[in-house]
Formats: sequence, C-alpha cells, structure tokens
Amino acid sequence: MHNSNNLLTFAHDNNISFFHLSIFSIMSTPVKTKEDLFREKAGSYTVCYSQECPLREHCLRNILKDYVPERQFVVNSVNLTNPQMQRDGCPHYRNDQPRRMPVGLTHTYYDMPGHTAKEIKSSLISTFSRKRYYQYHSGSRPITPDIEKIIRKTIKANGWESEPVFDSYTEDYIW
Repeated sequence: MHNSNNLLTFAHDNNISFFHLSIFSIMSTPVKTKEDLFREKAGSYTVCYSQECPLREHCLRNILKDYVPERQFVVNSVNLTNPQMQRDGCPHYRNDQPRRMPVGLTHTYYDMPGHTAKEIKSSLISTFSRKRYYQYHSGSRPITPDIEKIIRKTIKANGWESEPVFDSYTEDYIW
C-alpha cells in the first residue's frame, strides 16, 4: 500500500490494480449532528412558542424555536390562539423521533410491464407534481409514511400486485 497525495494505491502481485480513496473527501464531509440539523432547519421552519402544550417536549416545532437565529427578524409560528393548538391532537405536532423511511423509486419499476409502469408514473406525477415525483424517484427526498401509503395504493390501483421495491432506507425526521 502506498499513500501519495491523499490517495491510497494497492498493488496486487505483478498485475497492478488501483483502488483510490480520497481521504480528504472523507474527512471533509462532516456528519451532521442533531443540533446542526436543527440550526439549519430552524430559520425557515414553522415553530411553536407554546409553554402550555402537553406535546411540546417531543414536538419538533417547539424544539426548533430554540434554534432560530437571534438575528432573524421574522419567524413563522403556529397560531397559539387557534383552539386546535396547545392540546393533544394538535394538527401541527411533529414527533421528535427520526423514522425509517424509504428512499428512491428507481427499482420499483424493474419487473413491471412498460404500460403499467407508465400508468403508475403518470398517476404519481398527477398526485405529487412532476418536481416532487422526481425528488421521490431519485431519492433526493425521503418518502414519508403518508407518501409511501399513496405510492402503494397507486401501484395496486394500477393492477400491480407486487410490493414496491425502494432503492434504500434512511432515518430522518418527518418535518
């Protein structure tokens, strides 16, 4: 093994094969902490300033209020005078526990006949919009449990009985 310019090179017998791994790129891609993620989201996320809500200790909206930058003049906030707020069943409650969610739809269509795949894709684009569909398809946006139900229902409604095959899974908050 030889290390030059942050690249690892492996030689095998007389046949030289190269395996390059950029140590710099690995070291320069920091893993985001929960606090980093919260700071990143807080400036544009709808937060909640309730001190009375029974759900506040585990609600992302209430937790993120503490991460809104002080220099920010305007903040999106839930309306605490609305009678649905500050009680069990709050429609804006977002659980603070990450969920396992599917990512990517590219493998979903592999075994389908072309006409079935085309109908499903068309239905999903009509449901989500073209941009949002391709975010789900490419995996740039995780598929929340509610969206996953819609995808499964659409696939079944178009006559495909097999379960969808997602590209991978990730853990993320349901923002």
